[in-house]
Amino acid sequence: LVLTIITMLGGITFTYFSLIAKEKKDSTKIQTGTISINYIDGKEINTYALLPIDEPTLNTKYSVYQKRFSISSNGTLDQYMDMYIDVTKNEFAPSALGFVLYDSDNNKIAKGWIPKVGKVLMSSNIYLKSGETKNFTVLIWLQENNQNQDYEQGNTFVGGFDIDARQIKYE
Repeated sequence: LVLTIITMLGGITFTYFSLIAKEKKDSTKIQTGTISINYIDGKEINTYALLPIDEPTLNTKYSVYQKRFSISSNGTLDQYMDMYIDVTKNEFAPSALGFVLYDSDNNKIAKGWIPKVGKVLMSSNIYLKSGETKNFTVLIWLQENNQNQDYEQGNTFVGGFDIDARQIKYE
């Protein structure tokens, strides 16, 4: 019985010190990736009306919905982001509303059409370093089709922006 207890204590002690010796420095440290979104212009829609126009530019002042926002990485990990427009209600005709996405250098990085409902990918795999902030501008407009578009008057569009981030894990 005494020999069994001594053998057990020896085994437990050996196991304990083996685990301690194998433990790496900061092995219990947890790293996270978090982002924050800042709507620079506020949350309200800053347009009077969506009148039919051809694709606008950043200098277009009327008949376009313009939203400027920044995304900041506040965590300890770098990450890749996918940006979506999440449409919950769109009374406009199919492919009537277009969007274009610009980066902070005024480079057009995406262009597309807004569906009746659901998510539409604006841009994917945008790299954001830990501690970095990137600025973007989205323009949404009613596309001119060279026909009478009076039937679009009074239509509404409801949606938001979704940002999906994937943290980059370092070994």
